[in-house]
Amino acid sequence: METPLSSRDEDAKTLDLPRGLAVGPRNKAAWDQPAARRQGLRVLHRLHRYGMSFGAPRVLPLEVRADFRLHDLDTVRWYLGHPFHTALAVLKGERILLEHYAADFGPDAIHSIQSITKTSVHLIAGRLIEEGRLDPTTRVGHYLPEIGSGYFEWPVQDLLDMAVVNDYSEDFYDPAATVGLLEDAHGWRIIEGRPHVDIRAFLKGIEGPGRRAGARTLDYKTANTDVLAWICELVSGVDLRDHYLHLVEAVGAESTVYLSTDRRGTPFAGGGLHMTLRDLARYGLLLARGGVGVDNSRADGPARVGSPAFRDATRAEYAAGTPSLLGRGNYRNFVETNGTWLGHNGYGGQWLMVFPEQEIVVACFSAVCDDGGQDWAFLERLATLGTDIAALLAT
Repeated sequence: METPLSSRDEDAKTLDLPRGLAVGPRNKAAWDQPAARRQGLRVLHRLHRYGMSFGAPRVLPLEVRADFRLHDLDTVRWYLGHPFHTALAVLKGERILLEHYAADFGPDAIHSIQSITKTSVHLIAGRLIEEGRLDPTTRVGHYLPEIGSGYFEWPVQDLLDMAVVNDYSEDFYDPAATVGLLEDAHGWRIIEGRPHVDIRAFLKGIEGPGRRAGARTLDYKTANTDVLAWICELVSGVDLRDHYLHLVEAVGAESTVYLSTDRRGTPFAGGGLHMTLRDLARYGLLLARGGVGVDNSRADGPARVGSPAFRDATRAEYAAGTPSLLGRGNYRNFVETNGTWLGHNGYGGQWLMVFPEQEIVVACFSAVCDDGGQDWAFLERLATLGTDIAALLAT
């Protein structure tokens, strides 16, 4: 039996630290220890130091139309029986063809979607590129003169494709990786004895060569997404918080959606969204539709928060991205794609995969409980799961 998270924070040396955020073994927060991660991913929206929540004025209705053929797929059986499995939903349009929860989870429970959140900046930036307000060929320093050498000379497109090389590192199996400092900045851990800085102060402090040595390859950095989100806020003239409000309204979320922020209220665009499984599936449908969402006549925000043209250009030009760690397709414009589907992984085994033409959505919550929490072999099998589902539904 798992020990409750509230009693796991044995590494906290002082009682004034929020439970679950103190750093312990492996230089990870208590919620992120292997034995705690399954529960931690579900309560992070309550543990994080700072955050906000959103509700939509109109809910996108979903109809349950189970397709029992899906249970005959070997990859579906594998995943539903796997100890890392938490929840799986499959949509085709606004019909739920499969919905399954582990015994310790349920339809009303909130879960962190982690780096799937990066696709929100795919939507926001895509709309701004379509409108001519953001130029992906322009260097970051043009938009952010105060940014450090780690980003100043890099073109925006290299952020979108995770091709930036600098001193920031994101290996979750390396206790010394810089991502731990970013987690302190956005409130997912507390590092004792270190002055706290907000997200943007942290980003400004990233240094680096400002140039690429060798071929253009994938160098995955969550910091890239938060740098670009900052730029999107500046060029749009719209507060980043409002971009996320408009996004949740366009999703037509049924339940409250939570968003981690730093102490100044800056959203954590690299991984800060938390929601139910059905709302993740709704979000996937928004991604498949290029950001065209629910028409909220009572809301001030737009019903379109992305660009179908940018979605299609992303797929058409996927070869210009960087080779994916999934062993298939490329990373392009803050999504994984092989030219047909769009997807994104999240720390701990989260996976979202969409097939725009058929409006097929495959949404997974998982809890990888090894030391690092980022098992690419497991994620590759989730990608295979998605392609198997899409192939069956095409028949």
